[in-house]
Amino acid sequence: MRTSRLVAGLCLAVCCKNGLAQSRPACRGPEPLEAEVRNHPTAKTWSALGGWFGEQNSYSCAIPAFRSALRLAPRSASLHYFLGLSLHSAGQSKDAIGELERSIELDPSQLQPRLVLGVALNKTGRAGDAEEAWEAALRVDPGSVIALDWLAKARIADGQYEAAIDLLKAATLDEELILDLALAYSHSGQSDKAAATLNTALAQAPGDLRLSAALAAIYMQLHRYQDASNLLKATLEKHPKDMETELLYLRVLVYQDDDATARPLLSKLLAEHPDNFDALYLSGILENEAQEFSAAARHLKAAEAHDANHFDVRYNLGYALYHLQQNDAAREQLEKAIALNPDDAQAHFLLGQVLRALGQATEALVQLKIFQERQQATLKLALGQNKSAQAAEALSSGNAAQAVALYREAIDAQPQDAVLEYDLALALEQNGSADEQRAALEEAIKLKPGFAAAENQLGLVEARAGESAAAEQHFRNALAAVPRYAEAANNLGTLLGQQGHDVEAEMRFRSAVSANPRYTAAWINLAATLASESKFDDARTAVESALKIEPQNSDALRLRQMLDSAAARPASTAHSSGQSAIKVPH
Repeated sequence: MRTSRLVAGLCLAVCCKNGLAQSRPACRGPEPLEAEVRNHPTAKTWSALGGWFGEQNSYSCAIPAFRSALRLAPRSASLHYFLGLSLHSAGQSKDAIGELERSIELDPSQLQPRLVLGVALNKTGRAGDAEEAWEAALRVDPGSVIALDWLAKARIADGQYEAAIDLLKAATLDEELILDLALAYSHSGQSDKAAATLNTALAQAPGDLRLSAALAAIYMQLHRYQDASNLLKATLEKHPKDMETELLYLRVLVYQDDDATARPLLSKLLAEHPDNFDALYLSGILENEAQEFSAAARHLKAAEAHDANHFDVRYNLGYALYHLQQNDAAREQLEKAIALNPDDAQAHFLLGQVLRALGQATEALVQLKIFQERQQATLKLALGQNKSAQAAEALSSGNAAQAVALYREAIDAQPQDAVLEYDLALALEQNGSADEQRAALEEAIKLKPGFAAAENQLGLVEARAGESAAAEQHFRNALAAVPRYAEAANNLGTLLGQQGHDVEAEMRFRSAVSANPRYTAAWINLAATLASESKFDDARTAVESALKIEPQNSDALRLRQMLDSAAARPASTAHSSGQSAIKVPH
């Protein structure tokens, strides 16, 4: 987890205003502030002196100063927060937790202590508690970009990609959150959605360096090298001196075998940065292509010293050594390369050639057979990814029928891909039968047990068909796989509410809004359930949470009006025979 955003967004904004302090002789602030502490030792003067230390990032000096201030004002929420922040910034995150929790206890309305508490908890290995702290921060401020960012990153790190997507897909995204969402899509196997997300963002910010780099990386995963090349070339026209973009552009040019464009750029880069890993590695590849094997081996050995676990470095070094007739050394490099990536066809083919040169014909034939198998798989993968990308574009353009046909072609090329089956099901939802959609989702789950998004979607299919028991099981399966999956929790709560199981429905809606405090529909469903249980005060709180996110939401406004009407009635007429005065469908 990064800390730079937190420091910039919180420490500088808060500490520099109010300050951090220290009373030991080794920590001396400006004399006027020191004099104030000596002559008027109040919580305010200690905090003011501490502000100076905060501006200097002298957190070890700040800690005793804030403790001195707290002895004089022990119920100050802000002082507990500043002490907690100072302890965390000084590397004492475990000690910071109690101070931050005390600050929240004294003033639950503040956002910053919850944000820092989440970071401190995460730092000390309490990832689940950290997520709860960030979720609570979003309940205070549903628009907190920092809370969304840290919470999404925590879920991505935990492998709960669907929960991260669930959190972000309906949020107002800044650049960091767009990158988070694209990363979650990519890790979940939905590279086409990652590309679409980044493309939409770049349309609003043409030439943005980070967005362009992320989209280029996705294009390369999808084997869309020309798209990556065009994107990076346009980006460099706007940022001609950005080294990272230049290196990425060079990498794409090398993948495209565009040596004529790449070599002059690379020669310039290597001259300016002779020890740069990418420059050394890419030079080695181009020198191999030019049959300059001695130079290639020299540069690739230097690159290997930077990163011994880089597959391409090992493979290309093996290639150079083979052509230099250093076959034992070539074999060593290629075997290490295959250990890093056993699926690469060319590495097996080249190892077969080396083994044949070493007189090991039987072993060489084994490698040739593996090469043929891996080559077919690679070709099918590229075809499947290409068809999948075309299908995603067709679906986004409103042509669901074409999308279905293209997804079927992609599945023919990659018949064991669960994500393709899931994407087909989403296209079939717009242009196909429920039976076809059910079959695709069942295949996705068969190929990838625990596929939460597919389980949730299948639950919706069954619910629409009136198969409540099957729908409930699929929603529960989704939550078993991804416990923080707000959409699945909301869907299960809705189903339970329709069956009259209000107690568990309430629990599921609470789980949904805890996992995603920006989930307006879940807040409304929770409010409706609470109203049905005659818990009117809690229902109003839930409605206000929904309206805090979407002030003009018609369902929330209608429900609030109904609650207000119920509150205005005399108690004797508000309830009849123990029944709720309000019945709102889920």
